[in-house]
Amino acid sequence: MKRISLLLITAFAVLACRETQDTRYFAPDVEFGETEYAATAENGAVDVLLRFSRPAPIAFRIGLSFSGSLQEGLQFQAPRSLDIAAGATEAKVHIDLAGDEIWDEASWIDIAIAPGDRYTVNPDGRCTARVNVTKTILLPTLRLLSPDGPVETNPFRAETLRFEVAADRAPKADLPVTLDLGDLVPGTDCLVNGGTAPEIILPAGSDKASFVLSILFKDESGCDRHVPLSFVPQKDAYIISSEAGSVDIHLSDPVVDFSPLWKSAAANSGTGYQIRQAFLGADGEWSGNTTADMGVSSEGSNYLRTFRNMYDHPSFSCRANASVSQMFRLSDLFPNYLYPNEVAILDYGNDQGHREFSPADSLMRFVLDKGETAKGTIHLGSPRTFVAFIGSYAAWQDKSSGENDWVKDSRAHQGDIFASTHPAITGRISVTLERLEGTFDFSNTAEPVLVTAWFRSDSDQFMKADEAHGKTPAETYAATQEDGLWKLSYKLWPR
Repeated sequence: MKRISLLLITAFAVLACRETQDTRYFAPDVEFGETEYAATAENGAVDVLLRFSRPAPIAFRIGLSFSGSLQEGLQFQAPRSLDIAAGATEAKVHIDLAGDEIWDEASWIDIAIAPGDRYTVNPDGRCTARVNVTKTILLPTLRLLSPDGPVETNPFRAETLRFEVAADRAPKADLPVTLDLGDLVPGTDCLVNGGTAPEIILPAGSDKASFVLSILFKDESGCDRHVPLSFVPQKDAYIISSEAGSVDIHLSDPVVDFSPLWKSAAANSGTGYQIRQAFLGADGEWSGNTTADMGVSSEGSNYLRTFRNMYDHPSFSCRANASVSQMFRLSDLFPNYLYPNEVAILDYGNDQGHREFSPADSLMRFVLDKGETAKGTIHLGSPRTFVAFIGSYAAWQDKSSGENDWVKDSRAHQGDIFASTHPAITGRISVTLERLEGTFDFSNTAEPVLVTAWFRSDSDQFMKADEAHGKTPAETYAATQEDGLWKLSYKLWPR
Protein backbone atom coordinates (compact mmCIF):
# COMPACT_ATOMS: atom_id res chain seq x y z
CA MET A 1 0.00 0.00 0.00
CA LYS A 2 2.85 2.34 0.85
CA ARG A 3 4.42 1.53 -2.48
CA ILE A 4 1.31 2.50 -4.41
CA SER A 5 1.07 5.79 -2.53
CA LEU A 6 4.68 6.61 -3.30
CA LEU A 7 4.11 6.00 -7.03
CA LEU A 8 1.09 8.28 -7.07
CA ILE A 9 2.98 11.06 -5.30
CA THR A 10 5.84 10.74 -7.78
CA ALA A 11 3.46 10.94 -10.79
CA PHE A 12 1.75 14.06 -9.49
CA ALA A 13 5.09 15.71 -8.89
CA VAL A 14 6.20 15.01 -12.45
CA LEU A 15 2.97 16.45 -13.86
CA ALA A 16 3.23 19.54 -11.67
CA CYS A 17 6.74 20.38 -12.93
CA ARG A 18 5.90 20.01 -16.67
CA GLU A 19 5.86 23.45 -18.61
CA THR A 20 2.54 24.79 -19.99
CA GLN A 21 2.48 25.08 -23.85
CA ASP A 22 3.09 28.74 -25.09
CA THR A 23 0.39 29.66 -27.68
CA ARG A 24 1.21 33.36 -28.00
CA TYR A 25 1.76 34.90 -31.56
CA PHE A 26 5.04 36.76 -32.05
CA ALA A 27 4.70 38.98 -35.14
CA PRO A 28 7.92 39.46 -37.12
CA ASP A 29 9.32 42.91 -37.84
CA VAL A 30 9.39 43.59 -41.60
CA GLU A 31 11.92 45.96 -43.15
CA PHE A 32 13.77 46.54 -46.43
CA GLY A 33 17.17 44.98 -46.88
CA GLU A 34 18.53 48.38 -48.00
CA THR A 35 17.14 51.91 -48.11
CA GLU A 36 18.34 52.54 -51.68
CA TYR A 37 18.44 50.39 -54.79
CA ALA A 38 19.77 51.14 -58.26
CA ALA A 39 18.24 50.09 -61.56
CA THR A 40 18.51 50.96 -65.23
CA ALA A 41 15.46 51.41 -67.42
CA GLU A 42 17.15 49.32 -70.10
CA ASN A 43 17.30 46.24 -67.81
CA GLY A 44 13.52 46.29 -67.49
CA ALA A 45 13.22 45.10 -63.87
CA VAL A 46 14.56 45.31 -60.35
CA ASP A 47 14.02 43.24 -57.18
CA VAL A 48 13.78 44.91 -53.78
CA LEU A 49 14.49 42.70 -50.74
CA LEU A 50 12.27 42.51 -47.64
CA ARG A 51 13.64 40.85 -44.45
CA PHE A 52 11.80 39.49 -41.39
CA SER A 53 13.12 39.62 -37.83
CA ARG A 54 11.93 35.99 -37.31
CA PRO A 55 10.43 33.29 -39.52
CA ALA A 56 6.80 33.88 -40.35
CA PRO A 57 4.75 31.94 -37.74
CA ILE A 58 1.88 31.63 -40.17
CA ALA A 59 1.11 32.78 -43.70
CA PHE A 60 0.23 36.48 -44.01
CA ARG A 61 0.07 39.33 -46.54
CA ILE A 62 2.21 42.49 -46.66
CA GLY A 63 0.79 45.72 -48.11
CA LEU A 64 2.93 48.13 -50.14
CA SER A 65 2.51 51.67 -51.50
CA PHE A 66 4.40 53.47 -54.27
CA SER A 67 5.21 57.08 -55.15
CA GLY A 68 7.98 59.02 -56.88
CA SER A 69 8.65 60.58 -60.28
CA LEU A 70 7.60 57.59 -62.38
CA GLN A 71 3.96 56.85 -63.15
CA GLU A 72 2.68 53.57 -61.80
CA GLY A 73 0.88 51.49 -64.39
CA LEU A 74 2.55 53.29 -67.30
CA GLN A 75 6.24 53.50 -66.54
CA PHE A 76 6.45 50.65 -64.03
CA GLN A 77 4.37 47.75 -62.71
CA ALA A 78 4.66 46.39 -59.16
CA PRO A 79 2.50 44.37 -56.76
CA ARG A 80 0.52 46.25 -54.14
CA SER A 81 0.80 43.29 -51.77
CA LEU A 82 2.93 40.15 -51.19
CA ASP A 83 1.68 36.77 -49.91
CA ILE A 84 4.17 35.36 -47.38
CA ALA A 85 4.29 31.62 -46.64
CA ALA A 86 4.70 30.27 -43.10
CA GLY A 87 8.36 29.87 -42.20
CA ALA A 88 9.61 32.48 -44.70
CA THR A 89 12.40 34.80 -43.55
CA GLU A 90 12.47 37.20 -46.53
CA ALA A 91 10.62 38.23 -49.67
CA LYS A 92 11.26 40.13 -52.88
CA VAL A 93 9.28 42.95 -54.45
CA HIS A 94 9.62 42.54 -58.19
CA ILE A 95 9.26 45.80 -60.17
CA ASP A 96 8.93 45.74 -63.94
CA LEU A 97 10.24 48.88 -65.66
CA ALA A 98 8.74 50.02 -68.99
CA GLY A 99 11.94 51.39 -70.47
CA ASP A 100 10.25 52.72 -73.59
CA GLU A 101 8.01 54.92 -71.47
CA ILE A 102 10.78 56.34 -69.29
CA TRP A 103 12.23 59.56 -70.72
CA ASP A 104 14.19 60.96 -67.81
CA GLU A 105 17.88 60.25 -67.36
CA ALA A 106 17.32 60.11 -63.60
CA SER A 107 14.04 59.15 -61.92
CA TRP A 108 12.94 57.29 -58.83
CA ILE A 109 10.33 55.07 -57.18
CA ASP A 110 9.64 55.29 -53.45
CA ILE A 111 8.24 52.15 -51.72
CA ALA A 112 6.66 52.08 -48.26
CA ILE A 113 5.54 49.09 -46.14
CA ALA A 114 1.95 49.44 -45.00
CA PRO A 115 1.07 48.53 -41.39
CA GLY A 116 -0.43 45.04 -40.92
CA ASP A 117 -2.01 42.70 -38.36
CA ARG A 118 0.43 39.78 -38.69
CA TYR A 119 3.66 41.80 -38.86
CA THR A 120 5.05 44.99 -37.41
CA VAL A 121 6.74 48.00 -39.04
CA ASN A 122 9.31 50.00 -37.13
CA PRO A 123 8.88 53.68 -38.13
CA ASP A 124 12.48 54.31 -37.06
CA GLY A 125 13.79 51.44 -39.16
CA ARG A 126 14.05 50.70 -42.86
CA CYS A 127 10.31 50.93 -43.55
CA THR A 128 10.82 52.84 -46.82
CA ALA A 129 13.18 52.36 -49.73
CA ARG A 130 13.97 54.24 -52.91
CA VAL A 131 14.76 52.75 -56.30
CA ASN A 132 16.91 55.12 -58.35
CA VAL A 133 16.27 54.54 -62.04
CA THR A 134 18.69 55.76 -64.68
CA LYS A 135 18.49 55.72 -68.44
CA THR A 136 21.00 56.64 -71.09
CA ILE A 137 19.19 59.01 -73.41
CA LEU A 138 20.58 60.50 -76.59
CA LEU A 139 17.55 62.73 -77.28
CA PRO A 140 17.76 66.42 -76.33
CA THR A 141 16.27 67.42 -73.01
CA LEU A 142 14.30 70.66 -73.33
CA ARG A 143 13.87 73.44 -70.82
CA LEU A 144 11.41 76.33 -71.13
CA LEU A 145 12.80 79.66 -69.95
CA SER A 146 11.40 83.14 -69.44
CA PRO A 147 14.29 85.60 -70.01
CA ASP A 148 12.33 88.47 -68.44
CA GLY A 149 11.60 86.61 -65.20
CA PRO A 150 8.10 85.92 -63.77
CA VAL A 151 5.40 86.35 -66.39
CA GLU A 152 2.45 88.58 -65.49
CA THR A 153 0.39 90.41 -68.08
CA ASN A 154 -2.95 92.17 -68.42
CA PRO A 155 -4.92 90.81 -71.39
CA PHE A 156 -6.34 94.31 -71.94
CA ARG A 157 -2.85 95.53 -72.86
CA ALA A 158 -2.39 92.73 -75.44
CA GLU A 159 1.32 92.39 -74.68
CA THR A 160 3.89 90.15 -76.38
CA LEU A 161 5.81 87.78 -74.11
CA ARG A 162 9.28 86.38 -74.86
CA PHE A 163 10.33 82.80 -74.13
CA GLU A 164 13.29 80.57 -74.89
CA VAL A 165 13.70 76.85 -75.51
CA ALA A 166 17.05 75.50 -74.33
CA ALA A 167 18.33 71.97 -75.02
CA ASP A 168 21.19 70.09 -73.39
CA ARG A 169 22.34 68.97 -76.84
CA ALA A 170 21.75 70.38 -80.30
CA PRO A 171 19.63 68.26 -82.66
CA LYS A 172 21.16 67.10 -85.94
CA ALA A 173 18.06 68.14 -87.90
CA ASP A 174 15.41 70.82 -87.34
CA LEU A 175 13.37 69.71 -84.35
CA PRO A 176 9.65 70.67 -84.26
CA VAL A 177 8.53 71.31 -80.68
CA THR A 178 4.81 71.48 -79.86
CA LEU A 179 3.68 73.87 -77.13
CA ASP A 180 1.03 73.08 -74.55
CA LEU A 181 -0.80 76.39 -74.09
CA GLY A 182 -3.03 75.27 -71.24
CA ASP A 183 -6.51 76.73 -71.72
CA LEU A 184 -5.28 79.46 -74.08
CA VAL A 185 -6.85 79.03 -77.53
CA PRO A 186 -4.58 79.99 -80.47
CA GLY A 187 -6.22 82.64 -82.60
CA THR A 188 -8.67 83.56 -79.83
CA ASP A 189 -6.46 84.12 -76.79
CA CYS A 190 -2.96 84.19 -78.23
CA LEU A 191 -0.64 83.78 -81.20
CA VAL A 192 2.68 81.93 -81.34
CA ASN A 193 5.24 83.83 -83.40
CA GLY A 194 2.32 85.62 -85.03
CA GLY A 195 0.50 82.45 -86.08
CA THR A 196 -2.07 80.03 -84.73
CA ALA A 197 0.07 76.87 -84.90
CA PRO A 198 1.38 76.07 -81.38
CA GLU A 199 4.70 74.85 -82.74
CA ILE A 200 8.25 76.18 -82.79
CA ILE A 201 11.44 74.88 -84.40
CA LEU A 202 14.71 74.17 -82.62
CA PRO A 203 17.13 74.57 -85.56
CA ALA A 204 19.65 71.89 -86.45
CA GLY A 205 22.97 72.47 -84.71
CA SER A 206 21.51 74.94 -82.20
CA ASP A 207 20.77 74.33 -78.53
CA LYS A 208 18.52 77.41 -78.19
CA ALA A 209 15.51 78.94 -79.90
CA SER A 210 13.38 81.92 -78.90
CA PHE A 211 9.72 82.56 -79.62
CA VAL A 212 7.07 85.12 -78.72
CA LEU A 213 3.60 84.53 -77.35
CA SER A 214 1.26 87.40 -78.21
CA ILE A 215 -1.63 87.70 -75.78
CA LEU A 216 -4.66 88.89 -77.73
CA PHE A 217 -6.84 91.70 -76.44
CA LYS A 218 -9.42 90.71 -73.81
CA ASP A 219 -11.60 93.16 -71.91
CA GLU A 220 -12.31 91.24 -68.72
CA SER A 221 -12.31 93.32 -65.55
CA GLY A 222 -11.34 91.21 -62.55
CA CYS A 223 -9.50 88.57 -64.58
CA ASP A 224 -7.07 86.62 -62.37
CA ARG A 225 -5.88 83.22 -63.59
CA HIS A 226 -2.70 81.23 -64.00
CA VAL A 227 -1.91 79.37 -67.22
CA PRO A 228 0.96 76.83 -67.39
CA LEU A 229 2.96 77.02 -70.62
CA SER A 230 4.84 73.82 -71.36
CA PHE A 231 5.75 71.30 -74.06
CA VAL A 232 3.65 68.47 -75.45
CA PRO A 233 5.64 65.23 -74.86
CA GLN A 234 7.14 63.58 -77.96
CA LYS A 235 8.94 60.51 -76.64
CA ASP A 236 10.76 59.73 -79.88
CA ALA A 237 11.87 63.33 -80.47
CA TYR A 238 12.80 65.05 -77.22
CA ILE A 239 12.66 64.87 -73.45
CA ILE A 240 11.08 67.50 -71.20
CA SER A 241 13.08 68.63 -68.20
CA SER A 242 11.35 67.67 -64.96
CA GLU A 243 12.72 70.81 -63.26
CA ALA A 244 12.28 73.51 -65.92
CA GLY A 245 9.73 72.17 -68.36
CA SER A 246 7.03 74.80 -67.84
CA VAL A 247 6.46 78.50 -67.11
CA ASP A 248 3.51 79.95 -65.22
CA ILE A 249 1.73 82.84 -66.97
CA HIS A 250 -0.33 85.06 -64.68
CA LEU A 251 -3.17 86.81 -66.51
CA SER A 252 -4.40 89.64 -64.30
CA ASP A 253 -6.75 92.58 -64.84
CA PRO A 254 -7.49 93.77 -61.27
CA VAL A 255 -10.65 95.69 -60.47
CA VAL A 256 -9.75 99.33 -59.77
CA ASP A 257 -10.77 100.86 -56.46
CA PHE A 258 -12.47 104.12 -57.47
CA SER A 259 -13.30 105.17 -53.91
CA PRO A 260 -10.74 108.05 -53.93
CA LEU A 261 -12.89 109.71 -56.63
CA TRP A 262 -16.21 109.27 -54.85
CA LYS A 263 -16.28 112.19 -52.42
CA SER A 264 -19.64 113.89 -53.07
CA ALA A 265 -22.76 112.13 -54.31
CA ALA A 266 -24.73 113.54 -57.23
CA ALA A 267 -27.08 116.38 -56.29
CA ASN A 268 -30.75 115.73 -55.44
CA SER A 269 -30.14 111.98 -54.91
CA GLY A 270 -29.05 111.54 -58.51
CA THR A 271 -26.93 108.64 -59.76
CA GLY A 272 -23.14 108.79 -59.49
CA TYR A 273 -20.71 111.21 -57.90
CA GLN A 274 -19.70 114.77 -58.68
CA ILE A 275 -16.41 115.01 -60.54
CA ARG A 276 -14.84 118.36 -61.31
CA GLN A 277 -13.25 118.85 -64.72
CA ALA A 278 -10.91 121.55 -66.00
CA PHE A 279 -9.44 122.30 -69.42
CA LEU A 280 -5.73 122.76 -69.89
CA GLY A 281 -5.63 126.44 -70.82
CA ALA A 282 -3.62 128.05 -73.58
CA ASP A 283 -1.49 129.61 -70.83
CA GLY A 284 -0.60 126.16 -69.43
CA GLU A 285 -2.86 126.51 -66.39
CA TRP A 286 -5.97 124.48 -65.57
CA SER A 287 -9.13 126.40 -66.39
CA GLY A 288 -12.54 126.01 -64.69
CA ASN A 289 -14.10 123.25 -62.64
CA THR A 290 -17.46 122.39 -64.24
CA THR A 291 -18.94 119.24 -62.71
CA ALA A 292 -19.86 115.93 -64.33
CA ASP A 293 -21.75 113.14 -62.58
CA MET A 294 -19.88 109.85 -62.99
CA GLY A 295 -19.90 106.31 -61.68
CA VAL A 296 -18.83 102.75 -62.45
CA SER A 297 -20.50 101.26 -65.53
CA SER A 298 -21.42 98.08 -63.66
CA GLU A 299 -20.48 96.13 -60.55
CA GLY A 300 -16.85 95.01 -60.78
CA SER A 301 -16.24 96.98 -63.97
CA ASN A 302 -13.14 99.06 -64.71
CA TYR A 303 -15.19 101.41 -66.89
CA LEU A 304 -16.70 104.73 -65.85
CA ARG A 305 -19.85 106.27 -67.29
CA THR A 306 -21.56 109.63 -67.10
CA PHE A 307 -25.10 110.21 -65.92
CA ARG A 308 -27.89 112.58 -66.90
CA ASN A 309 -28.80 113.78 -63.43
CA MET A 310 -32.50 114.66 -63.63
CA TYR A 311 -35.00 115.10 -60.81
CA ASP A 312 -38.52 116.32 -60.17
CA HIS A 313 -37.95 120.06 -59.95
CA PRO A 314 -40.18 121.37 -57.13
CA SER A 315 -40.47 124.88 -58.62
CA PHE A 316 -41.54 123.72 -62.08
CA SER A 317 -43.26 120.40 -61.29
CA CYS A 318 -41.38 118.67 -64.12
CA ARG A 319 -38.27 116.65 -64.76
CA ALA A 320 -35.20 118.87 -65.09
CA ASN A 321 -31.43 118.64 -64.94
CA ALA A 322 -30.36 118.92 -61.32
CA SER A 323 -27.05 120.57 -62.11
CA VAL A 324 -24.46 121.00 -64.79
CA SER A 325 -23.35 117.42 -65.49
CA GLN A 326 -21.72 117.43 -68.90
CA MET A 327 -18.67 115.30 -69.57
CA PHE A 328 -15.75 117.04 -71.30
CA ARG A 329 -17.55 120.40 -70.99
CA LEU A 330 -18.68 120.09 -74.59
CA SER A 331 -20.91 123.16 -74.52
CA ASP A 332 -17.79 125.28 -74.01
CA LEU A 333 -16.62 124.09 -77.42
CA PHE A 334 -19.70 125.63 -79.09
CA PRO A 335 -19.58 129.27 -77.96
CA ASN A 336 -21.94 130.31 -80.79
CA TYR A 337 -24.65 127.99 -79.42
CA LEU A 338 -24.72 129.53 -75.95
CA TYR A 339 -27.06 132.23 -74.67
CA PRO A 340 -27.47 135.10 -75.57
CA ASN A 341 -27.18 133.74 -79.12
CA GLU A 342 -30.58 133.31 -80.73
CA VAL A 343 -29.89 129.68 -81.59
CA ALA A 344 -28.65 127.86 -78.49
CA ILE A 345 -28.35 124.42 -76.92
CA LEU A 346 -31.78 123.44 -75.58
CA ASP A 347 -32.52 121.10 -72.71
CA TYR A 348 -34.73 120.72 -69.67
CA GLY A 349 -33.33 123.25 -67.23
CA ASN A 350 -34.09 126.77 -66.07
CA ASP A 351 -30.97 128.41 -67.53
CA GLN A 352 -28.24 127.91 -70.12
CA GLY A 353 -25.94 126.31 -67.54
CA HIS A 354 -28.36 123.39 -67.20
CA ARG A 355 -28.39 122.58 -70.93
CA GLU A 356 -26.44 119.40 -71.64
CA PHE A 357 -25.13 116.87 -74.09
CA SER A 358 -26.21 113.25 -73.71
CA PRO A 359 -24.28 110.98 -71.31
CA ALA A 360 -22.19 107.96 -72.32
CA ASP A 361 -21.67 104.50 -70.89
CA SER A 362 -18.35 102.59 -70.84
CA LEU A 363 -16.59 105.86 -71.43
CA MET A 364 -13.24 105.50 -69.68
CA ARG A 365 -11.42 102.22 -69.18
CA PHE A 366 -8.98 102.19 -66.23
CA VAL A 367 -6.07 99.72 -66.26
CA LEU A 368 -3.73 99.38 -63.28
CA ASP A 369 0.01 99.36 -63.90
CA LYS A 370 1.76 96.11 -63.03
CA GLY A 371 2.18 95.80 -59.28
CA GLU A 372 0.21 99.00 -58.58
CA THR A 373 -3.08 99.44 -56.72
CA ALA A 374 -3.77 103.14 -57.36
CA LYS A 375 -1.86 104.05 -60.56
CA GLY A 376 -2.38 103.19 -64.18
CA THR A 377 -3.56 104.23 -67.61
CA ILE A 378 -6.90 105.24 -69.12
CA HIS A 379 -8.22 104.05 -72.46
CA LEU A 380 -11.25 104.31 -74.74
CA GLY A 381 -12.81 101.02 -75.74
CA SER A 382 -14.49 102.46 -78.84
CA PRO A 383 -15.58 105.93 -80.04
CA ARG A 384 -18.43 107.58 -78.13
CA THR A 385 -20.83 110.15 -79.59
CA PHE A 386 -22.50 112.87 -77.52
CA VAL A 387 -25.66 114.61 -78.77
CA ALA A 388 -27.32 117.93 -77.91
CA PHE A 389 -30.39 119.73 -79.31
CA ILE A 390 -30.30 123.27 -80.71
CA GLY A 391 -32.98 125.76 -81.60
CA SER A 392 -34.62 129.07 -80.70
CA TYR A 393 -33.69 130.01 -77.17
CA ALA A 394 -36.56 132.52 -76.99
CA ALA A 395 -39.16 129.98 -78.10
CA TRP A 396 -37.87 127.41 -75.64
CA GLN A 397 -38.08 129.92 -72.81
CA ASP A 398 -41.43 131.37 -74.01
CA LYS A 399 -43.75 132.04 -71.08
CA SER A 400 -46.77 133.50 -72.85
CA SER A 401 -48.95 130.63 -71.58
CA GLY A 402 -47.88 131.30 -68.01
CA GLU A 403 -45.16 128.63 -67.96
CA ASN A 404 -41.92 128.14 -69.88
CA ASP A 405 -42.42 126.00 -72.95
CA TRP A 406 -39.55 123.74 -71.88
CA VAL A 407 -41.41 123.00 -68.64
CA LYS A 408 -44.56 121.91 -70.49
CA ASP A 409 -42.48 119.88 -72.93
CA SER A 410 -40.69 118.07 -70.12
CA ARG A 411 -44.00 117.13 -68.52
CA ALA A 412 -45.32 115.86 -71.84
CA HIS A 413 -42.30 113.59 -72.37
CA GLN A 414 -41.39 112.74 -68.73
CA GLY A 415 -38.04 114.47 -69.13
CA ASP A 416 -36.97 112.56 -72.27
CA ILE A 417 -35.91 115.30 -74.68
CA PHE A 418 -35.12 112.71 -77.34
CA ALA A 419 -38.88 112.12 -77.57
CA SER A 420 -39.66 115.84 -78.00
CA THR A 421 -41.21 117.29 -81.16
CA HIS A 422 -41.32 120.89 -79.91
CA PRO A 423 -41.04 123.39 -82.82
CA ALA A 424 -38.34 125.34 -80.96
CA ILE A 425 -35.96 122.41 -81.54
CA THR A 426 -34.64 122.80 -85.07
CA GLY A 427 -31.65 120.49 -85.08
CA ARG A 428 -29.04 118.39 -83.32
CA ILE A 429 -25.32 118.69 -82.94
CA SER A 430 -23.01 115.82 -82.10
CA VAL A 431 -19.45 115.40 -80.92
CA THR A 432 -17.61 112.08 -81.26
CA LEU A 433 -14.77 111.15 -78.95
CA GLU A 434 -12.45 109.22 -81.25
CA ARG A 435 -9.43 108.71 -79.03
CA LEU A 436 -8.66 108.95 -75.34
CA GLU A 437 -5.36 108.61 -73.54
CA GLY A 438 -4.70 109.27 -69.90
CA THR A 439 -3.20 108.36 -66.58
CA PHE A 440 -4.55 108.11 -63.08
CA ASP A 441 -2.90 108.24 -59.70
CA PHE A 442 -5.43 108.16 -56.88
CA SER A 443 -2.66 108.82 -54.37
CA ASN A 444 -2.26 112.28 -55.94
CA THR A 445 -5.15 114.37 -54.62
CA ALA A 446 -4.28 117.41 -56.76
CA GLU A 447 -4.31 115.68 -60.15
CA PRO A 448 -5.73 112.16 -59.73
CA VAL A 449 -6.91 111.84 -63.37
CA LEU A 450 -5.37 113.42 -66.47
CA VAL A 451 -6.73 112.65 -69.93
CA THR A 452 -6.19 113.85 -73.47
CA ALA A 453 -9.17 113.57 -75.82
CA TRP A 454 -9.45 113.76 -79.62
CA PHE A 455 -12.83 114.93 -80.99
CA ARG A 456 -14.63 115.44 -84.26
CA SER A 457 -18.03 117.05 -84.84
CA ASP A 458 -20.61 117.26 -87.61
CA SER A 459 -21.30 120.90 -86.73
CA ASP A 460 -19.64 123.80 -88.53
CA GLN A 461 -19.77 125.72 -85.24
CA PHE A 462 -17.53 123.28 -83.37
CA MET A 463 -14.47 125.16 -82.02
CA LYS A 464 -15.53 128.30 -83.90
CA ALA A 465 -15.05 131.82 -82.48
CA ASP A 466 -17.62 133.42 -80.24
CA GLU A 467 -18.62 136.39 -82.40
CA ALA A 468 -19.43 138.47 -79.34
CA HIS A 469 -16.02 137.95 -77.74
CA GLY A 470 -13.83 137.18 -80.75
CA LYS A 471 -11.99 134.16 -79.27
CA THR A 472 -12.04 130.58 -80.47
CA PRO A 473 -11.97 127.76 -77.91
CA ALA A 474 -8.52 126.92 -79.26
CA GLU A 475 -7.32 130.38 -78.24
CA THR A 476 -8.76 129.90 -74.76
CA TYR A 477 -7.71 126.28 -74.20
CA ALA A 478 -4.63 124.29 -75.21
CA ALA A 479 -6.40 122.85 -78.26
CA THR A 480 -4.66 121.68 -81.42
CA GLN A 481 -5.62 119.74 -84.53
CA GLU A 482 -4.18 116.33 -85.39
CA ASP A 483 -5.28 114.24 -88.38
CA GLY A 484 -8.53 116.19 -88.65
CA LEU A 485 -9.34 115.80 -84.94
CA TRP A 486 -9.33 118.41 -82.20
CA LYS A 487 -7.08 117.52 -79.27
CA LEU A 488 -7.81 118.84 -75.77
CA SER A 489 -6.52 117.94 -72.31
CA TYR A 490 -8.48 117.68 -69.07
CA LYS A 491 -7.97 117.25 -65.36
CA LEU A 492 -10.60 115.39 -63.33
CA TRP A 493 -10.81 115.38 -59.56
CA PRO A 494 -13.52 114.74 -56.98
CA ARG A 495 -15.74 117.52 -55.79
